[in-house]
Amino acid sequence: MKALKFYNQRDIRLEEVAKPIPGDGEVLIKVTHSGISQTQVNEFMEGPYLINAIPGDAGLGSDELIPGHEFGGVIEGVGPNTDSRLVGQPVAVLPRISCGDCDNCQGGIENLCANLAYYGLVGAHGGFAEYAVVKRDNIFPVGSLDTSLYSFIEPILVGINAGRQIEDRLAGSKILLLGAGGVGICVAAVLKDYFGADIVISDFLPFRLQKAAELGIKTLRSEELTCEYDIVIDCAGSDPASQNAALLESFDYVKSNGIVLMIGSYFHELSFIPMSVIARQVQLRSSFAYDSFAVGKLNEVLETLEPDFNLLIHEIPLEDIIDEGYFRSEVDKGGFVRIVVKP
Repeated sequence: MKALKFYNQRDIRLEEVAKPIPGDGEVLIKVTHSGISQTQVNEFMEGPYLINAIPGDAGLGSDELIPGHEFGGVIEGVGPNTDSRLVGQPVAVLPRISCGDCDNCQGGIENLCANLAYYGLVGAHGGFAEYAVVKRDNIFPVGSLDTSLYSFIEPILVGINAGRQIEDRLAGSKILLLGAGGVGICVAAVLKDYFGADIVISDFLPFRLQKAAELGIKTLRSEELTCEYDIVIDCAGSDPASQNAALLESFDYVKSNGIVLMIGSYFHELSFIPMSVIARQVQLRSSFAYDSFAVGKLNEVLETLEPDFNLLIHEIPLEDIIDEGYFRSEVDKGGFVRIVVKP
C-alpha cells in the first residue's frame, strides 16, 4: 500500500509499504479521510518535536512514522479476540493512546498519561496511508454522520476538553478565540453550540474568517480587536506565517481578572514581562488533547453542532499529499481551512 513516511525535518516520502495486519484487539481500517493539521505541518517545517521524539509505549521507537492523527474510514478486518461484526462499520479514530495504569490515568486525566502515545504523531502509525491498524478501544462508530466529520472528531474532542477548563467562568463572559483553522473553528463551534458561550473568532487570514462566518460563528478582523474579553483562547499556536505569537497577543485583549486559555502548540521560547500579567491578575490556563470524559460526551456534543464542516474541506488524493498538502500548507495558508487527504 501507499503511505507517507516521516523521516526528519522536511524529509517526508510517499512510499510503498506492507499493508498492516491487525493484532489482538485491533482493527484494520481502510482510510477514507485524513486531515492535515497545523501540528503536522509544524513537525515537517521545524521539527521533529513530537514525531519520533517520544516513543511512548506503542513500540515504534525511532522507526519512521506514518503521520496523520485526525482520520477515519471503514473497518475492513479485525484481529484475534475482536468482534468480527465491526467489519464494514464507518469509524473515526480516537488517536490518544494512554496506559491506564499511571497516576494520571487512574485519576481520569488520561490526556496527561505518563506513557502517552498518539496515532500518527507519537509512537504509533497514523492515517496518511491507504490502511491503518488501531486498537478496538480507539475507534468511534460514526454511523450515519456526514463523512466530513471523520477528520474533525479529534479537534471536536479538543474543544470539549477546552470547554471544561473554563466552564466555571463561561456564564456571562465575552470570549475571543484566536486562530480560525480547523481546530479553532471546532473549538468555537463546541463552545457556542454545546456550552452556550458568547464567542467571537479572529484570524489574520480573511478566507478563514469568511468560512467561519459561513458556519454561523461571529468573526472580527485583527484590527477590530480591543481589550474587552473575559476569556481569550489561543488556538493559533506557533505559526511561521504570522509575525506575532497569538499567546502574547492574547494578553492585549483580555480584561483584568480574565483568563487566557492556551490550546495552540509552541516549541520555542516566548518572551513577555510577567508583571504585565500579574498586575492585572490574569489567569493563564491550558488545555491539552482530550480525556475519557470528553469521549463520553462526544455523541451528545455532536447532536448540538450546527456547522456544515464540508464548507471547510479541500480534498486531495494521497498521491498529492507532499506538494498539495504539506508544501501548500506552508506557502498558501490563506487559500484553505482544512486539507483532507482521501487515499
